[in-house]
Amino acid sequence: MKAINLLAYTFTLFTAMVLNTSVKAQNAEVNVTGAVAKPFKINAATFASMKRVSVTSTGHDGKPHNYSGVSLYEILTKAEAVPGNLLKGKTMAKYVLVTAADNYQVVFAIPEFDPAFTDQTIILADEEEGEKLAANLGPYRLVVPKDKKQARSVMRVTGIEVQDARKE
Repeated sequence: MKAINLLAYTFTLFTAMVLNTSVKAQNAEVNVTGAVAKPFKINAATFASMKRVSVTSTGHDGKPHNYSGVSLYEILTKAEAVPGNLLKGKTMAKYVLVTAADNYQVVFAIPEFDPAFTDQTIILADEEEGEKLAANLGPYRLVVPKDKKQARSVMRVTGIEVQDARKE
């Protein structure tokens, strides 16, 4: 009887943790902060007001997946991370730190997002194959389509922070 009660308790606790994680993931916002002129929060409303793009990226399963969302270039432009969108001189030393809900972090140099420097479009996705991202992946996921490994395709993104690497 104790084993059954323990099993029931464990199942209930696990279910509560999963549901709690799902609720948190669905209500998440992404903070765009740091060395930007106009910090802002990305939520469903702000995301819907931005231009959508789609990319195809190879997943961990080795198969191509279609994602849609907003380009990081547009997000950084909205935040005015690069004054006048003129990426040169001192602004070349800026970088972006992307943080996930579990505190996983990755770094990008600002030119990796700028179409004047690259043909790759890195996006903050909210959909995969036309459906909203699963709770364990979203609601927002960074997709870096041309990376050979998916280590920088951050799931459950909570922060996009622009910093300056220059030494004063």
